[in-house]
Amino acid sequence: MRGRATTTVSERVYAALMHVYPRTFRAEYGDEMIDYFRDRRRDEHARSGGRGVARLWIRTLIDLASTATHEHITAARLARRLPHSPNGDSMAQALMQDLKFTVRMLRKNLGSTVVAVAIIALGTGAVSTIFSVANAIVLRPLPGVTTPSELAIIERTQPTGGSLSASYPYYKHIAANSRTMQIAAWSMIQLTMSTGGEGVSALGNIVSGNYFDVLAVRPAIGRFFSADETSVPNAHPVVVVSHAFWERQLSGDSSTVGKTILVNGSRYTLVGVAPEHFSGIYPVLRTDVWAPLMMQAQLRARGSLDNAGSAWLELFGRIAPSSSRSEARVEIAALSKQFATAPTSAEPTALARFTSANLYPASGLPVDAAQAVAGFFGVLLALAGLVLLIASVNVATMLLARSVVRRREIAVRLALGAARGRLVRQLLTESVTLFLLGGAAGTLIAVWGTRLLGRIDLPVDVPIALDLAPDLRALTVTMIVALLTGIGFGLAPALQASRLDFATTLRGDTSGGGRIRSRLRSSLIVGQVALSLVLLSASGLFVRALDRGRRIDPGFDVNNVATTALNVGTAGYNDARARTFYRELAARLAAMPGVSAVGYARVLPLSMNNTGVDISIDEYAPPGKSPGADFSVLIDDIDEGYLAVTRMPVVAGRNIRATDDSTAPRVAIVNRAFADHFWTGRDPIGRTFHLNRNTVTVVGVVPDSKFSKLNAAPEPFMYLPIAQHFDAGTNLLVRTAGDPANIFAAIRREIRALDPQLPAPTLTTLRQATSVSLLPQRVAVAVTGVLGLLGLLLAAVGLYGVLAFSAAQRAAEIGIRLALGALRTDVVCLVVGEGMRLVGIGMAAGLALSLLATQALKPFLFGVSPLDPVTFVVIGATLASVALFASYLPARRAASADPASSLRRG
Repeated sequence: MRGRATTTVSERVYAALMHVYPRTFRAEYGDEMIDYFRDRRRDEHARSGGRGVARLWIRTLIDLASTATHEHITAARLARRLPHSPNGDSMAQALMQDLKFTVRMLRKNLGSTVVAVAIIALGTGAVSTIFSVANAIVLRPLPGVTTPSELAIIERTQPTGGSLSASYPYYKHIAANSRTMQIAAWSMIQLTMSTGGEGVSALGNIVSGNYFDVLAVRPAIGRFFSADETSVPNAHPVVVVSHAFWERQLSGDSSTVGKTILVNGSRYTLVGVAPEHFSGIYPVLRTDVWAPLMMQAQLRARGSLDNAGSAWLELFGRIAPSSSRSEARVEIAALSKQFATAPTSAEPTALARFTSANLYPASGLPVDAAQAVAGFFGVLLALAGLVLLIASVNVATMLLARSVVRRREIAVRLALGAARGRLVRQLLTESVTLFLLGGAAGTLIAVWGTRLLGRIDLPVDVPIALDLAPDLRALTVTMIVALLTGIGFGLAPALQASRLDFATTLRGDTSGGGRIRSRLRSSLIVGQVALSLVLLSASGLFVRALDRGRRIDPGFDVNNVATTALNVGTAGYNDARARTFYRELAARLAAMPGVSAVGYARVLPLSMNNTGVDISIDEYAPPGKSPGADFSVLIDDIDEGYLAVTRMPVVAGRNIRATDDSTAPRVAIVNRAFADHFWTGRDPIGRTFHLNRNTVTVVGVVPDSKFSKLNAAPEPFMYLPIAQHFDAGTNLLVRTAGDPANIFAAIRREIRALDPQLPAPTLTTLRQATSVSLLPQRVAVAVTGVLGLLGLLLAAVGLYGVLAFSAAQRAAEIGIRLALGALRTDVVCLVVGEGMRLVGIGMAAGLALSLLATQALKPFLFGVSPLDPVTFVVIGATLASVALFASYLPARRAASADPASSLRRG
């Protein structure tokens, strides 16, 4: 009859299943199973005919009837949704099905999901934090600048190595003749700004007229400099201020544009406000003011506009669209050679060898600093990557354990016809989803971590403006890393889970697959321990380096000394007035109770600031040169009180005197390395050398001290009287009987009493100021310490998890051992022995890796060997102790189990 429905094999199989699982099937799946069997019957009939269909359903019915679990039903439901024919679902639909099933599985195992996401978040958070900091300092494009990729820093060099800043005549020559670049010049300058009240210190730039045009920057308010303002020296006192300065000091009032403000004590017209976030070519420095290069003399900037031998400018340019970077470099090098070798060149002979040039990307830092910072953060990023690897291995181990629990579910999928590749894709979707969730959580850790790193006090004498928060680039990198690690560390568990004989699994015999998974889990634990040892070794070496650095005797006493940088020249003082100010300030401070000495120095030792000059000695021939040729040596300008403040004794001759002023014969004090190198075996007192066409007599010798780096060998160094080489910029040092911080307020009070218009000084201690030499080690210890603890924790958790799972899998075996009379201590030793065996193999592999990897840390270790035995012994003992504890916990739990219960579960 037409109205009578035909009973198919699918319906009959479904009816049989309903008989076996009446409640589960009816409540959970209903007609979905009928649809599934109908689709499968159609596909099988097309391939094998009616007999193939009958055999398929009978075998499926028998298998399902013998393994009646909720997971099998879940697998059957998933299998229904898998495309089995070319006419099946599209890839997008299949992906959505995978994601829906993944969400259900993650929700079903919510506890393990949360743990896995937290572990991944720690790893990706470590990488994201370090990358965000490196991105903010050296990788992020210049803010507020149009197409910064077209910009290049120009560095004048010599063929044998070494670089030179630019003189103004050199800049004019290459800027006028270059056809491949628009070239601009600038120089940093310290300024004092005032709107009528107390002055404030500001970092400024004096710039060429095309500075803003080359950067392709547009003002937020007002305008930039006009052509006439940048062509006539000292004729147009105008300035542009940063957006932050305008809001901070001028209340964001647009009416201030066009009005005058005091700059270094002179009236300047404020013509414009730079766009928000723009801070010049080095955005890590908080630049607040820009003035025309033509105002160099009035602003008392170093250098000269007319002197070709005065190298004081920094150059950069924008490469023309029709030119390449290599073409621009060749052209600038040719122009440099032309300028240096021209018969009419006004350059000194010593500069004529700088006939080459290099171009570098505008990275936001000076070239040498950018390379050093990039190398340092490269090391930290590699160590953070180790944490991510350890976390990923940990999660891969969890996925392997989960695949063992789900082996019957997977077997049912295979029995129902799901292809192995399809199963791998589903399992890989689950792992990738876990890692992406962990990556998202890791970005939150990065936000918190960058805030902590941003609070590190940097002992530098220039204002820093660092925005370390993760930006879109950092977030993108984090998610890409999470995606790649999810694929990389999810693929092996997925392949392993799908590589099983479903018939054997459904019968309950899983020994073969278990052995393979056990070996893979063991390999992952060995890898975790090895990576943890590398990470902990790096952290231990940095700790040793920091401790060694703190123990190095710098050659002077850094305790109980207050110091501050002063520059009254930025407040309009001429040299005579500045000398008087510094002399009166020193006298006032020296008369205060508790002050034992007051002194001045142009440069503080170990402050990352060096000053060098070219000198010549008649009887000395520099390498490869004739006697009397120029060579470079480091110097500092000090007054008569400096040696008393730093407690550096004069071992021969005399100290600098107050009478060693500009009217007296030129004199110098040299260190022992200087005397021994140039006058070996002879008395250096009374010896002479030539500096800037002046003859200088050595009047004293002091012991060697550290000036540039703590780990540097003694090198020739000399001190010149500051009165004979006067500059309004100097550093005040005050030695006190107690804590130098107690005198900070008194120093500010005396400065204000002498001139209330001067900016309030930023005071610190000499110990803090010189600690900048240990800044890389301090940052590395803080970062690697956290990373090391994370790695150790993750390795311990991973080892605990593997041993706990292994003990649970061997519950029947352990129950039999206990039933046959084995002692519980024997079970503990069995499980602990298994864990420590893996730890021993991992530590051996980690030691070999550490011996290679730690060689990259050598530049930061202050004489500590990368193979330091103390570090490796302590780290090895620590890791072994933590691993022993992590192994003991599951061992004790396994040993305390009831034998009868274990046998029943087995």
